[in-house]
Amino acid sequence: MEAAEEEKKGLLESRRDEDGESMHSFTSSPTLTPSPLSPSIDNEEEKFFPESDEHEPIFSTATQFSPPSWRKTPLTPLGLSLLLLRVLKAILIPLLPSPLHHFVTSKPHTPRKLHATSYLDGLRGVAALIVLHSHFLTNWFYPLRSGYLSTATDIYIMQLPILRLFYAGRASVAVFFVISGFALSYKPLSLLRKGSSSSGKVLEVLSSSVFRRWMRLWIPIVFGTFISALLANYALYTPVPSRGETIPPTFPTLREQLVHWWGALCVFWYPWTAVDGNAPVGMPYNGHLWTIPIEFYGSVVVFACVLGLAGVQRGRGWGKVLVGAGVVGWSLRGGRWDVSLFVGGIVCAEWSLMLAEWREGGLPIHTHPELSSQDSAFTNTHLTTALRISKKALTALHLALLPFKPLFLALSLLTSLFLLSYAGESASPGHFHAFLVPYTPSLYNTVSLGPEHFFLALGALLLLFTLSSSPTLQKPFTWRFPQYLGDISYSLYIVHGMVLFTLGTYLQQRWTGVVGEQKWVDDGMGMLVEVVVSVEPEARVWWHGFLGAAVVDWVVVFWAADVFWRGVDGRVVGWGRWVEGVVGGRGR
Repeated sequence: MEAAEEEKKGLLESRRDEDGESMHSFTSSPTLTPSPLSPSIDNEEEKFFPESDEHEPIFSTATQFSPPSWRKTPLTPLGLSLLLLRVLKAILIPLLPSPLHHFVTSKPHTPRKLHATSYLDGLRGVAALIVLHSHFLTNWFYPLRSGYLSTATDIYIMQLPILRLFYAGRASVAVFFVISGFALSYKPLSLLRKGSSSSGKVLEVLSSSVFRRWMRLWIPIVFGTFISALLANYALYTPVPSRGETIPPTFPTLREQLVHWWGALCVFWYPWTAVDGNAPVGMPYNGHLWTIPIEFYGSVVVFACVLGLAGVQRGRGWGKVLVGAGVVGWSLRGGRWDVSLFVGGIVCAEWSLMLAEWREGGLPIHTHPELSSQDSAFTNTHLTTALRISKKALTALHLALLPFKPLFLALSLLTSLFLLSYAGESASPGHFHAFLVPYTPSLYNTVSLGPEHFFLALGALLLLFTLSSSPTLQKPFTWRFPQYLGDISYSLYIVHGMVLFTLGTYLQQRWTGVVGEQKWVDDGMGMLVEVVVSVEPEARVWWHGFLGAAVVDWVVVFWAADVFWRGVDGRVVGWGRWVEGVVGGRGR
């Protein structure tokens, strides 16, 4: 018995030693070091991991295919070559556009999780792509800015209504603004529909949104304009032939360049500057950013309006829609087309929530049989009886019009696209939009591009109202490519000008023979480049240069936007939450 006990004890000790060695080898294994493509696990990036990762270790199978540690690389030509390849892979793969990563790494592709408003991301991405088209195409061929038959020579097919939306940059800006109003108000409005129990959460959401909005908009611009200042200091910007275009000024030394950049940035991002969409202010290091002060101003308007509408509880959403629509009309009539778009986004968000509730609960005039304590006081009044009769009449009207809903949505969509096609840079908007001119409020005739902004605002509001009313029309914007465009939309907006006016204009002059003559005129905030075409090439040479530059520009723009998104823009939300946590005392 004693011999058996000693043998058993010896076996246990040997097994314990083996387990210790195995645990030591696992914890010290180089396979536990994440690859350069592995996202950091924080509150913002957890969504990039599949659901199964919650139950399986992320690196559970890494020991089967991971290369040995670089410390164990044999000092032979083959070993050193393999080490060099590993280093180059670690450096170069992150520079590839993100859609290509799963082709060159072992990380599986994770399907995107869609939500109720994912189509807004796709719509924003498509609008950003249209802005890119605008700044490329119209710089090559400026007559595209005019409408069809604005003059006797404006007879190009791409000037026709709806077709010109392919490059209608200002229409995309109007869509940006109404999407922002929708996206910023959707969550607090959805909480308000849950009743008084969520009122504290609504204030928390609004407080967080107001605190982080400035950082969300301006931190990417700091990085983007800094890069632009470096490009300007090396004189890499080239003026655009055939039209004037603001490009950054160049200073003799890098120190002078950065001092000027910082001063311009401090003026541009000051949050309390008076903002008017009819008199936008540009940024010397990226003129396309004139929309960002308006975006910040409109965001504050959205938060204030949502807070003001929190007390409008009558009508299960109809009260908010009617009051919000009144503010939209008031703003539009008073010349503030930009404010009308942001507030219109709130109305569309509330309308979308009402539709979702109706799909779950029945008819659009559906009311719960039990009355609230506030409504019970009016149970026996004539007003309550009249309201009940009105609800029955509206319900009957809704049932009668339901078969015509697809036709109504189609007409609404076509009307919105027609209005978004309005061209306002020439004396006449063109043959097809000329009948709208008498209906333009007189106030808009006194400001720059006023009639165009008025009708673009109407078109953008009608477009989002139509899309929010039809899941079928939303579906194309949830496809993979529009969703990817939505991811990189802000980065695309920031970096595309830097590519088009450095590499793009260089190739334009080199390959087409169209050369711009530079004249510098001080415009008060830097230098304004006025350009005159001095050489007219043959049509064949021009088209070859145009197509070649288009391919190169598009590839470089998308690559730069993707890298900027992963390196800066995609991390800003997490940085903002970190700052909010620090100042709010919730830890780091």
